Amino acid sequence: MMVKNVLIIHGWNATVQDHWFLEAKEKWEKKGLKVEVPEMPGDYFPKAQEWLELIESFHPDESWVLMGHSLGGVAILNYLENTDRPIAKAILIATPLTPMHFEALDNFFEGGFNWEQIKSKCLKFEIVNEDNDPAVPLEHGQKYAQNLSGNLHVVRGYTHFHDIDLNFLEKLIVEK
Repeated sequence: MMVKNVLIIHGWNATVQDHWFLEAKEKWEKKGLKVEVPEMPGDYFPKAQEWLELIESFHPDESWVLMGHSLGGVAILNYLENTDRPIAKAILIATPLTPMHFEALDNFFEGGFNWEQIKSKCLKFEIVNEDNDPAVPLEHGQKYAQNLSGNLHVVRGYTHFHDIDLNFLEKLIVEK
């Protein structure tokens, strides 16, 4: 199925106004994609269930790419583990594998991940990490690529992707 929709999920304590999210929406909508960038609830104390319900409210299917920055990637994995509908692709950007000593995030990681269940709900995984990310070590991306049979893309940088090459991301969206 052809990708027509992109859902960008921002990370912990971020907003849609941060980083590159709205710029990506504007750029990709001009190219004919429908791009959603919802404000995720909870600020410093997010609840995984609320994020899951918000993602579900878009009714993603095989015409969708779900793109998550940092905790947004974890929310996407939680969604995939709990949905009945497969999606076309998940793009995980600087996604932590653990709560990283932030107790407020523990509820996103409870019970670990059922890798086989997650993989059964997504046709392709793209994992993007910086080589020197101050927040999420490259090893996290390497483990995601291994556990999800995904493609790992390592980018030089140390900003936790506060900025990103939108042309690079667009290629990841449209590539089969």
